[in-house]
Amino acid sequence: MTLIHALDSSTRIAPTEQFHQTLGVQAVRNTTNPLIRRVLDAYGIDDNRKTLSQLNPEHVLVKKDRSGIPDLTQGAYVSRQGESYGDFSWINPKGLMKYQTKDVAVICFTNKNQLVQLDHIYSETPLPDFLIKIINEEDCLDSHLYRRNSSLAAFVSPADSKQHGYLIMPNSPYCDEQVLNAYVNTPETLKNSKAGIILCTYAIHPGIQSSFLEARHHQSGSMRVEVSEKIPQKTINEKMQLDSLTSILSLKIEHVQQLEKLRQGILRHLRDVYSVGDSDNIRMFFHFPVAEKTATLHLHTWVNKGDHPLNEPRSFDLDTIIMHLKSGKEIGDLVLDRNEGVYPLPVSDSIKDISGIPFKGIHPNILNFSL
Repeated sequence: MTLIHALDSSTRIAPTEQFHQTLGVQAVRNTTNPLIRRVLDAYGIDDNRKTLSQLNPEHVLVKKDRSGIPDLTQGAYVSRQGESYGDFSWINPKGLMKYQTKDVAVICFTNKNQLVQLDHIYSETPLPDFLIKIINEEDCLDSHLYRRNSSLAAFVSPADSKQHGYLIMPNSPYCDEQVLNAYVNTPETLKNSKAGIILCTYAIHPGIQSSFLEARHHQSGSMRVEVSEKIPQKTINEKMQLDSLTSILSLKIEHVQQLEKLRQGILRHLRDVYSVGDSDNIRMFFHFPVAEKTATLHLHTWVNKGDHPLNEPRSFDLDTIIMHLKSGKEIGDLVLDRNEGVYPLPVSDSIKDISGIPFKGIHPNILNFSL
C-alpha cells in the first residue's frame, strides 16, 4: 500500500497511463467525500490519513514530455487554495492554452466615463450570431444538440413585463465531441467526469419573438429576430421601450429580483438535468469586459471545473453582483474597485481592439501557473 503526502511546490506529477504502476498502488479505499474521491480514485491513489492536508495554488497536475516541457493540449488538474487535499479539478486544453500565455493585454478603467462609452458601444452591437441562430432554430451545433435532447436548453421566464428572461444551455464551443455526446445521452454523469459541467445563460429581451423560446414558456413579444438581420440591440430597445442587457454595466437595482430568480432557475436545472447536489462545486459568474461579438449579458455556470488564475480578475460572481446592487451601489463602482480597474486579458482576445477602450499595452503574464 502506498500512502501519499502533500506535494511541495516544486513537485509536479504527470498523469500518464503508467501513473498507477509508478505508485505501486494495490487497492483504493478513499474518503466518502465525492469531490476528493473522484480524483484520487481516478489516479488509483489511496490516501487513508485521518487528516487531509491543504495544498496551495501552485499544485498542478500536468503532463510533461521527457524534457519536462508541459503538454497544454492535455489540459491540467489544479487544486485551489483553501480546498482539501485531492480536490483537483480539470482545466480543458482550450481554456488552458488560452490563459497560460507569456504575455497579456492590459485594460485599465480609471473613471465611469470610460464605462459609459463602452456600454454605448455594446448597445450598438447586434445579438451574437450563434444566439440568433439558436433563437430561430437555424442549422448550427447547438440546435442539433437540442433536437437530440431538448432538456439541455431551458428558459427562466421574466419576473415581470419589464424584465428579461434567460436561456440556459451548454457552452458547446468548449466541449469536444465525446463530451457533447455525454450532454445528450448521459448528462447526469458529467459532474463526476473530468470535464465537469459548463453552461452559459443568455439574457433574452422580452420583445423577441421565437417559436423556440415559446416552446420553453417564453411569452411572445412583437419583434422577430431573423438570422439574416443585423439589428443593433439599441434598435430593439427603441422599438420596445426597454433597454437590452448587454453586459453587467446594464444591471441596476431593479434587476435584483430577476437575478435571484435566475440563480434559483439554474440550480433547479442543474438538479433536474445533471443530478447536481449540495456536495458539488458550483460557480456562477459574469465576465467583464467582454468582446463586442458576445456583447449580450451572459452568465457562466461551472460545476466541478478547474479555473486558471488569469480568468479570475474579470469574473464577477452572481452573488457578488446581487449583493452589490442591493447595497444601492452602481456596477461601475464594482468594476473600478476590482484590482483598481486593471484587467489583464489574453493577447488573443479582441477586447483590447474595441474602439476607445483604455488599452495599456502588452505586459508579462504574472498570473500563469508555475508548471
